[in-house]
Amino acid sequence: MLEQYQAPVNRAPAEERYAPVAPGAVIAADAGVVLRHVRDDDGAAIIALVSAVWSEYPGKTLAASRDMPELLAPATAYSKANGRFWVIEARGEIIGTVALKPNAHDAGVVELQKMYVAHPVRHNGLGTFLCSLVEREAGARGAHAIELWSDVKLLDAHRHYRRLGFVRGPELRYVSDSSRTVQYYYRKALIRVTAEDVAIGPASWHMLVHSWAASGAAFAQPYIVTQALAQTPAQP
Repeated sequence: MLEQYQAPVNRAPAEERYAPVAPGAVIAADAGVVLRHVRDDDGAAIIALVSAVWSEYPGKTLAASRDMPELLAPATAYSKANGRFWVIEARGEIIGTVALKPNAHDAGVVELQKMYVAHPVRHNGLGTFLCSLVEREAGARGAHAIELWSDVKLLDAHRHYRRLGFVRGPELRYVSDSSRTVQYYYRKALIRVTAEDVAIGPASWHMLVHSWAASGAAFAQPYIVTQALAQTPAQP
């Protein structure tokens, strides 16, 4: 039996805009691990990361120009959408991504998108931290809820979202992509955040990076993303 949550209600398009961020701007850095905003030239590396993650599931393939054309120039695409796109890189290689995009019809709702973590650095809190970036930004914008759509095959991701307080609704979305994806809908109600909750300072980033390393994140090791990038054909 599905957990139930009321589907989002269409309203008049939201008009509120937020100040753009500089592509590639560094938010925090410590021990070779960097949190920053996305650049357009990150597209190939992000496509490689998504492809590597999808390759873990039978039948999941990514043709970026058809399935996720926004990844061909992610900074530009999310800036135009009044969104945000963050990346975490280690040794110059992108190992985690997450993005926020406002609901076009409800200024009080944002969508969590592009949450991907390279396999060797999972289960150390990176995914939870990436989701918290969306939650912090959503709270700073005064949003009351976060929604997301997740492929029905990604069972580990579903467990992760439930642990973070997301509730699955009855909706299914069919995507006409290369993998004929079917997605579940999830939603999380937000509590009010303060400026202190939103800020990520050097000290807090230092603690996060070293807690990930202490939990086993092999930041000194090469990642599967590099190999996937070498195998990923150039996108038109």
